[in-house]
Amino acid sequence: MNQKSLTPDEKFLLKLYQTNLAKGDLLQEIDSRIIAKAVSLKETALKNIVKHLAQANFIKKGADTIVKLTSHGCKFVEEYLM
Repeated sequence: MNQKSLTPDEKFLLKLYQTNLAKGDLLQEIDSRIIAKAVSLKETALKNIVKHLAQANFIKKGADTIVKLTSHGCKFVEEYLM
């Protein structure tokens, strides 16, 4: 099977999922800047990605730069990206 390249949005979601999985709680809140740095996103791109992922109900925005996966976002990562 061919390796599918990921969009920046998918990279962000996957890294968020992996980070939370390592911490033991998939629905934990985390600073989006940490994830953005890990996947080499600039601040402008980060803001747009967070906005669009929140509109698609993959993440939920909290105070400032805090985000967390929704159950819909977890399901997407597990089914389509893993």
